[in-house]
Amino acid sequence: MLNSKSARNRLASESSLYLLEHAENPVDWYPWGPEAWERAHTESRPIFLSIGYSACHWCHVMARESFADEETAAILNEQFVCIKVDREERPDVDETYMEAMRILTGSGGWPLSVFLTPDLKPFYGGTYFPPEPRHGLPGFKRVLLSAAHYFRTEREAVDRAAAAIVEKLDGLSRLERAEGELAPDVLNAYYRQRLEAFDSEQGGFGVAPRFPNPTDLELLLRLSARPGFDSCREMVELTLLRMSEGGIYDQVGGGFHRYSTDTAWLVPHFEKMLYDNALLARLYTEAFAATGNEAWRAVARETLDYLEREMRAPAGGYCASQDADSGGIEGAHHTWSREEFEAALGPELTPLAVDLYGVTKEGVFEGRNVLRIAQPVELLLRAHKLSPDDFWPKLADIRARLLAARNRRAPLRRDEKVLADWNGLALSALARGHQLLGDEALLGRARSLATFIRSRLVRGRDLNHLERPGREPVPGLLADYALVARGFLDLYASDFDPGHLFLARDLTDRMLTLFRTPDGALATQDPAAPGLVSATVSGYDSPVPSGNAVAAHNLLDLARLTGRTDLREAALEILRRFYPVMRRWPTAFATMLSALDRSPAAGSEVVLFLPDPAEERGFVETLRRHPDPDRTVVLVRGAEADPALAELSPLVRDRRAFGGRPTAFYCANNSCREPVHTAAALETLLSPGPLDSPDRRHTL
Repeated sequence: MLNSKSARNRLASESSLYLLEHAENPVDWYPWGPEAWERAHTESRPIFLSIGYSACHWCHVMARESFADEETAAILNEQFVCIKVDREERPDVDETYMEAMRILTGSGGWPLSVFLTPDLKPFYGGTYFPPEPRHGLPGFKRVLLSAAHYFRTEREAVDRAAAAIVEKLDGLSRLERAEGELAPDVLNAYYRQRLEAFDSEQGGFGVAPRFPNPTDLELLLRLSARPGFDSCREMVELTLLRMSEGGIYDQVGGGFHRYSTDTAWLVPHFEKMLYDNALLARLYTEAFAATGNEAWRAVARETLDYLEREMRAPAGGYCASQDADSGGIEGAHHTWSREEFEAALGPELTPLAVDLYGVTKEGVFEGRNVLRIAQPVELLLRAHKLSPDDFWPKLADIRARLLAARNRRAPLRRDEKVLADWNGLALSALARGHQLLGDEALLGRARSLATFIRSRLVRGRDLNHLERPGREPVPGLLADYALVARGFLDLYASDFDPGHLFLARDLTDRMLTLFRTPDGALATQDPAAPGLVSATVSGYDSPVPSGNAVAAHNLLDLARLTGRTDLREAALEILRRFYPVMRRWPTAFATMLSALDRSPAAGSEVVLFLPDPAEERGFVETLRRHPDPDRTVVLVRGAEADPALAELSPLVRDRRAFGGRPTAFYCANNSCREPVHTAAALETLLSPGPLDSPDRRHTL
């Protein structure tokens, strides 16, 4: 029992920044594990489970208001076994109880506050509770006393309610299986629903708060070239433009904040997450490749540069997040008073910068300014009598001075966790950045990250979710295996090192062994893992793409590369299992719908044999000028493949360079052209034609 403000609880020995932030609470916190579970069983006590993460603003608010309060802590310590979980460290625990919260209340969020029976079954909960009743929310102390009283006096009813919730959790994992043809009209339904929700003035979908939804935008970009999907490109490009002009995008240092509190993308929630920035960097990269819009290239590159500058961990890999708060004040690091802004720039640059960023004395967020592009550059140039050649150097100077001034402020707290799944997203973003932007520096960063993942997170056949110094590592979950394998597949498509392909295959095989359920879908966590009341099976996208959906993409790619029918069947079984629920709620399943759209019969293959290294650049540049997300490319640096690659891939097994010349094989829709020997001839083959109109009927 803690009885002093100076005491440190059990969380003091943890490595998680979020848990350490609660180490001096008067609450008698336990980390997730058997010590807490056994005490709850022995004393027949309910469990109070609190789940959050270090960059969560409302988690900090509840910590200050309630967990640091002696009176509240006394109730918690007397009535409950209290467990604190970092959702980024244990996403499996978070997902299970978040699903339970949605069953209980119809919604979720963080901080997640759940009351459990001693056998870990949820019976009541919520998210943020104020210390006293406010804005229709009950006070936290009253919630605690009511939950404890309910548990003591109505134990049988509590157990029945908890068992019913677990039964519903288990039911979410029992998926109806689709048979026969998977009609592609589900994509039409998705498109119609997205069009209905689209904001034609500000971009984005639905009401505030507004999230970037990169998986939706990437699917719409994919569909934009199709007949019948005429508004897809408009939805994507307007949203990309408004986000890049708004306060959700850091106009000084690059990178994106978590979400916008309004529909105009003006005032963000200021935390920055690795996964958001990796996904959005990739999205802007793909948009540049599809449209040639240089603005999208610039945003992609600035976002990747932000990750390298501010999120790279000392030992390698990228850290999880930067906090929203600075000095206990939300947004203080990223916002400006008019006086601070003028002092940073001086009298010569201030008038131009004030008009560009819409800076006022009143500000837009608690008396301070969130910088955004307040007017079109063309109007700004006219008003200030500037030519483009004069403007762009001035803009670079403005941004450099503002960044230097901001760097003199108290630094933002950074959560140093290096998570496998989110770093898999970063690896994909860097690899695709190199592949589509042609930036060699990005390839160097991608290779460095790949080396870190191999050396620190891969352990034999297994993958760890993260390392924890001095403690057992957290074993990898489905998302870790799927997203890291995706990263290595994308890196192979960028530098054609076969080692990346071998690792992606090995991780995928291990993923199927660990997580495949009897009905063919993949569980979020190892069903044999201790301490979870239900093994969740999920196919919808959350802030990150669904593990099942990414796995389906990987399996389709690996099936084409290796010729293995078992991988193809595993992908199709995932699609069969999620197809009925996709038809009911298509907008929740963008990544899965993208996998569905990648029919096993669709796509093309390019196999290159390059005996002369000097020829490689021309062929690779040709591929870059003709991007195709459904194209499988294998590049052999030599006249024939080495035995290991030939054993892996039938695409190179019976092929070789002709007469010592570079040789390119091109096939699409089960039909192959005559091999060609120059980059120009390959360019002709890759130009749109009948072979590039695949049959997209989905008979699985």
